Amino acid sequence: MTKKVKTTKTTKPVKSVDLKRQIEMLPPESLKEYEKNPRINDQAVDAVCKSIKAYGFNVPCLIDKDGTLITGHTRKKAAIKLGLKQVPCLRIENLSPAQVRGFRIADNKSSELATWDLEL
Repeated sequence: MTKKVKTTKTTKPVKSVDLKRQIEMLPPESLKEYEKNPRINDQAVDAVCKSIKAYGFNVPCLIDKDGTLITGHTRKKAAIKLGLKQVPCLRIENLSPAQVRGFRIADNKSSELATWDLEL
């Protein structure tokens, strides 16, 4: 049985972040795990390692002002497994705690809504 996840609705528009901000290169060990992360992602670490080896670390980890992961838990684990000294991170400071929670859910669940065109 799949548990429904409650998301929060934003009552006012969220101001977009300045996309010109700098990527921070941080040691993966310094990124704090989100303690309430419901994703069990250990089985995906090897696949992410292969992707990073083949294509590079091209998707930054998103962190909050305190360095806690918003997205990128599996990429962090893969980086540590690969022995990377630094990973690209973007610090997100324009969202409230409720919005960060909603963003985490949306980021993880939205890909489950897509389907594949197997005839391509």
